[in-house]
Amino acid sequence: MLYASITLFVLAAAAGATILITWLNKKNAPKAVVYTHGLLAVSGLLVLLYYAFTHPTAYPKLSIILFIVTALGGIYMFVTSSPDKAKPIPVAGLHALLAVGSLITLLVYVFG
Repeated sequence: MLYASITLFVLAAAAGATILITWLNKKNAPKAVVYTHGLLAVSGLLVLLYYAFTHPTAYPKLSIILFIVTALGGIYMFVTSSPDKAKPIPVAGLHALLAVGSLITLLVYVFG
């Protein structure tokens, strides 16, 4: 189950990198990529939360907390940005750093 969560987060990271690169090139990211990124990330978090509820004695607490904070940043960007507004590049950068940190903590938990 943790491997599934890691896979979903890695795929979400690839979609997120695509969005960030598009924004840095001063273009709008395709809606399909934005929605796919969100769907993959939420799915990864839900699988991770399911694992936590089914294994209450040992689960990656720090990783879950970091992913939730990361998700809040993603929700903020989704709600506040639109194609005609300036892109929230600093928020997106922080979101990406938190996501990478969250994934690293999960990888250390699983493989460390």
